[in-house]
Amino acid sequence: MPAESRELRNWLASGALAVKRARSRLDAINVFPVPDSDTGTNLYLTLQEGNRAVAKLPASASHREVVAAFARGALLGARGNSGVIVSQYLAAFLTHVDKAGGLSNAKPVSIATALQEASDAAYRAVGAPVGGTILSVAEAASRGAADAVAIKADRNAVIVAAVVSARTALRSTSDELPAARAAGVVDAGAAGLVLQLEMLAETLAGASVLEGLDDVEWELASTGKGVVAVPVHHEHRDAGGAYEVMFVTPAPERSAHATVAADHELTAALAALGDSVAVTASHGLVHAHVHTNAPDQAVEEGIARRARQILVSTIALGHARDSHDVRDGTGMVALTSCPGLAAPLADAGAIVLVVPDPTRLKRRELRRAVREASAEGVVIAAGNEQLYGAAQELAGRKGAGRVVALQTQHEAHVIAAVAAGAMATPGEPLAEVMREAVERCEVARSSPDAIDDDADRLLRPDTEVVTVILARGVPDATADAVRLSAAAICPQADVNVYQGGHVEPGVLIGVERGA
Repeated sequence: MPAESRELRNWLASGALAVKRARSRLDAINVFPVPDSDTGTNLYLTLQEGNRAVAKLPASASHREVVAAFARGALLGARGNSGVIVSQYLAAFLTHVDKAGGLSNAKPVSIATALQEASDAAYRAVGAPVGGTILSVAEAASRGAADAVAIKADRNAVIVAAVVSARTALRSTSDELPAARAAGVVDAGAAGLVLQLEMLAETLAGASVLEGLDDVEWELASTGKGVVAVPVHHEHRDAGGAYEVMFVTPAPERSAHATVAADHELTAALAALGDSVAVTASHGLVHAHVHTNAPDQAVEEGIARRARQILVSTIALGHARDSHDVRDGTGMVALTSCPGLAAPLADAGAIVLVVPDPTRLKRRELRRAVREASAEGVVIAAGNEQLYGAAQELAGRKGAGRVVALQTQHEAHVIAAVAAGAMATPGEPLAEVMREAVERCEVARSSPDAIDDDADRLLRPDTEVVTVILARGVPDATADAVRLSAAAICPQADVNVYQGGHVEPGVLIGVERGA
């Protein structure tokens, strides 16, 4: 292994390991921007994806190759608001250090400049920067390093000065951030970033370099269990949202100025839809994150920019995972080509992967959705033949774990399966419950002109649920024919109409029989 990349690999691995060890504590003190107890998990999974990408490189890989692999892996694998920000922070730091000759050879001024660029990148990633957060720690670390350079400190002293300043800023987050102050904790994302800086100092200056320096208590109002349970009430609850939407788009192939302008445009568009907005760009990709009450609109912003890996879930699903209020640890993944179905599928407890063009689906995107849903087991329901093929291929791969691909090939199948899964009780086999719902659902692809005849053909007296999914531009009134037929043939049936937002076919219909 080249000496130029050995220290770099060691730091990246130790940073992920530090967060892994502190994962549960970071989750426990997570109260901002929403108290969903997942900051430690999101940071660890983000760093893990970066290190996985590095692990695929040969031992002979150069410093630049390691930097590129980690930055791209972390960006594609970024989880949550904190993961997006940290991935951008580290990518900016690493890029500058690489240009300065590598981590092992970087001069004190290069370390300080890299910390400044990383801080700037973190600020740019956030739609509405808030003090007392990870951004405050990033800025403090940069300032501490710059002050050390000003007095001609050596490289080791510069990074130690950055850690000291970062720890001071971390301690202050409990005063600056109202949610943290109310809960008696420091900001979880800020604590995670301090861990990265501490591991950087130990990598460059030795494992004992921070001994004797004051640590920072994360839980200031300790209950004796290391976790503080204080209700947190956001002053502007309506400004946020019940859904988390994330996607990755290609960076504009234009000038750097144009790329920054495009990032600002996307940031503004998402900020108009919700909060916890983070937009980061690195190595030809842009990663976007938002909490919103308008997931359909957020997804459309991504689609307009040729987005991939469009993931939609509810914030409540994170709370359910944290409280272990999930069906025997098994999660649901819904693959759909209908952007308009993202919200109802997420409401039913699925991790939703929106794939407008099934031919462009990459295996890593599906793997990401599966990991997002559960580490213990996942049932996948796919909305068309191509998506089903991808799910089946993943389920059949060695090492895929407990992944079940239901034999679904229609969007109405997905709705039926996920709705049944949402009603499953503890102890019921989730895959079997969802499979039986699919078997009771007869489906068809139709058009506005043919929907009347197709509905009459499908409907029977024992029909309990009718699902109609309309393509983009098809008016709701198109479903009136289905409603009239249902009223005559199966008056007890529920008729649910969705604007799918897809291009074709014009109408998708499914009818579910009684058990």
